[in-house]
Amino acid sequence: MKTLLQFALFLSISTVLYGQTPHNFSAGASYANSQYYKLATDGTTDVAHSTWDIAFSVLGGTDAGILINEAASFSGTAPKVYHIPNKVFGDNIVVADLGDELKNTETSWTEGAFNSIKVASNWADYGWGTYSLINHKVEGTALYAIELGNGSYKKLFIDELAGGIYSFRYANFDGTNLQQKTIDKSAYTNQTLAYFSFASNNTVTVEPNTGWDWVFTRYETTLYSMGVATPYTVTGILTNEKVEAVLADGIDPATVAAANYATTADSLTTIGHDWKLYDFSNGWEVDADRVYFIKTADSTLYKIQFIDFQGSSTGQGTFLKTYVGQWTSIDNIQKDSPLEQFQVFPNPASDQVNITFSLAQAQEEMQVQLRDALGRLLFEKTINTVAGLNALELNVSSFQAGNYMLSLQSDQVLKSQFIIIR
Repeated sequence: MKTLLQFALFLSISTVLYGQTPHNFSAGASYANSQYYKLATDGTTDVAHSTWDIAFSVLGGTDAGILINEAASFSGTAPKVYHIPNKVFGDNIVVADLGDELKNTETSWTEGAFNSIKVASNWADYGWGTYSLINHKVEGTALYAIELGNGSYKKLFIDELAGGIYSFRYANFDGTNLQQKTIDKSAYTNQTLAYFSFASNNTVTVEPNTGWDWVFTRYETTLYSMGVATPYTVTGILTNEKVEAVLADGIDPATVAAANYATTADSLTTIGHDWKLYDFSNGWEVDADRVYFIKTADSTLYKIQFIDFQGSSTGQGTFLKTYVGQWTSIDNIQKDSPLEQFQVFPNPASDQVNITFSLAQAQEEMQVQLRDALGRLLFEKTINTVAGLNALELNVSSFQAGNYMLSLQSDQVLKSQFIIIR
């Protein structure tokens, strides 16, 4: 699903804005952790890769994704999952029975390694089970083996997903130490996944309860060398389910316009790992001619430019974040919009900014907002407008010199423009 961005004015501002500071992010030395990050607050949460083994999607009533933790492979402790064909849970399993190792899809938090064996043309096939039109359950059909980081094995069967509750069981290959577990989606409000650890025999807390937009972590992807595809574990950024992103490459980060790009939620690896490159002569390098536009779940758009990466010694990178504005689709902003004209002058300004706009019909409780380059709300006023020409004056003499976003917003209007105060 792609969404076209529409803004009042194309960006034409310097990369390092007044009041903007570099942000550091880190997976820790030897990439030992995943770090969850929220753009609006700059809040981070670090979680050791060894915390969990498998995870169940809990986003909605119909998703049934189950993922394997690929992140811990740098230290050699990542669990692995294999399909066991032609066997049932009650059978005694040996390593020779194991089929292919399965990998996560890299496209969605609702499509994991356990779903990868599904038949794409069969809408009812979830890989690990099949949806029944009779009882409206996803009923288990596939047997799996889990190879834990310590080299031991478990056989695993997902019995069903019914009424929002996953039921599954696992045991040693010979059937000993049988465990039966359930995971209720309703217990994970505002979460993307519910995480399970075989070491603790229970679910574990991983995601921050304050929400997150991306996670800097390890995952396996396919890299190509001289045309040969090779599975490889990389360190990169995966976006959350309701976050959209787009790459602007081969551009000038200071002048690139958000309105020229369309964000997409089609892949959680849109940012991914390739914003950095290892050069054997110079070490890690970061592309200087690319940025990412990221739209969060609350329709706030940011521009992200990565400027540094230190590699496994610290696991730390650095980026610049610019608040671009509130997003709207082009259909919503143009169709039936009463806004006919809009002008802000002078721009740049030092004392007063005059705002004039013309409306085809009056708007009640229109919000006039001024935000700084980090998206912080500095001024807000509610006005009732009239049909025809409207005008107001904003005193900006008390604000520091810099770049700001001025916005008009009502139920039918959203208009934003950058202004410079000097």
